Amino acid sequence: MTNFNLNTLKKFYFLGMALCLLGLLHSCGVPHEKLLNFQSETESGLLESQYIAEVVKIKIQTDDILSVTVSTFDTTASRIFNKPLQNVGPEGSFIGQGYLVDQEGNIEFPIVGKITVSGLTREEAIEAIKKELLIYLRDPVVDVRFLNLHVSVNGEVKVPGLYTFPDERFSLLEAITMAGDLTDFADRQNVMVIREVEKVREFGIVDLTSARAFESPYFYLSQNDVIYVRPLEEKTRRIDDPSQRALAIAGVVAPIISILVTIIVNNNNN
Repeated sequence: MTNFNLNTLKKFYFLGMALCLLGLLHSCGVPHEKLLNFQSETESGLLESQYIAEVVKIKIQTDDILSVTVSTFDTTASRIFNKPLQNVGPEGSFIGQGYLVDQEGNIEFPIVGKITVSGLTREEAIEAIKKELLIYLRDPVVDVRFLNLHVSVNGEVKVPGLYTFPDERFSLLEAITMAGDLTDFADRQNVMVIREVEKVREFGIVDLTSARAFESPYFYLSQNDVIYVRPLEEKTRRIDDPSQRALAIAGVVAPIISILVTIIVNNNNN
């Protein structure tokens, strides 16, 4: 190997390393403040205490699946009103043998027949069922639970998917946590929550960079909510910018040149 070729390879080596360094510097394009949640609006930078308002109760909708448990002192009399639950749902959720809310908003209850529950909260449904059972049972105790509460999370999260949640008090933060947290290119100022209420589709925006996010009516989720986390413009620029693609290629080529130079130098020394 001549000195000319060796010197030429060395020049390519240093050029490649410079391109790698430039690529690393150029890739750090997301400002720090865009990665922070719940930023304070006060001069001190400290978050102030907030009053926690009562969470809006989830209302029963069509296609919900409910567990209804009835108990009395006479267990034989109440047994006919209870269905056995089977642990067959995703992540261990109980979905088998529940009561499906039909398109008219009713459940078909043993002996009693149709009971309208759509539009009611869980507590209101308990009272409605209890009222119907008083004809057949003395002092019945009724418990109603949702069996198919779930939300879908997609966009700039690490593990998009459909996630079930165990109870009615379930927040946007918990859903994002279940989805593996936000990516570095998530637009925290524009997290969209899509919700269907009585055949009307709503689109809510939650700004997670603001401490006022907790006050949003979409901070606590409802069944079947869809959460979409938008990407920052920085991600779009990185994909569309030809210089970024060139730097990415340079980042692959430079280490190869480095290895070749090392091999040639070692051969010449030997």
